[in-house]
Amino acid sequence: MGVGHIQGMDIRARIRSIIDGNPEMTVRSVSLAAGLSDSALHKFLTGATESVTLKTVEKLAKALGVDERWLAYGEGEPDLASDIADTWERIPEDQKPQARRILETFARTGTDG
Repeated sequence: MGVGHIQGMDIRARIRSIIDGNPEMTVRSVSLAAGLSDSALHKFLTGATESVTLKTVEKLAKALGVDERWLAYGEGEPDLASDIADTWERIPEDQKPQARRILETFARTGTDG
């Protein structure tokens, strides 16, 4: 399933706004930073490619330094969660018990145990 136009601002506009707002970013540099071909993002932004996969959105969000959900769906804010409380709020309610168990395990054993 691909991601294209999603409620309100189109994903292309969100990508373009981040690149245009950062003089150190170019479409090509973001494409390469996301592990895509040098023209893949250009093709999507110009409509030559109709949609991108959610996996590609994850890679682009990382390369752009923005929140994946905001990039894909326009939900929330573009800024990455700055602390654990922000991250916790983004976890769906039905997944919080599992997330809590994982965090408690890390707190008890550390990340190498």
